[in-house]
Amino acid sequence: MAKEVVLSPLAIINYENIINYLTVKWGTTVANNFVERFQIVIELLSDDSNIYSFIDKNKKIQKCVVTKHNVLYFRKTKDIVKIITVFDTRQNPDKLKSII
Repeated sequence: MAKEVVLSPLAIINYENIINYLTVKWGTTVANNFVERFQIVIELLSDDSNIYSFIDKNKKIQKCVVTKHNVLYFRKTKDIVKIITVFDTRQNPDKLKSII
């Protein structure tokens, strides 16, 4: 059974920032490609989030590569998959540690 996928407020902000950056720096085609890829990943998460690896089994946090520069981190419950953040891999990794 498909689960609902919910973005945290931080994930929404990061997602919008990525789209804005891609639009300004690379154009609407690249931004639209990212949005399409993100939607595919959301569908996969909804159908079966078990296909993605755990980065912290104690905290039950998993990761999913959206593009080579963008990874989303999520936690699933019985009913939903909650996206914690969408992280640009070119950032300082210490920033991610403070988020998750």
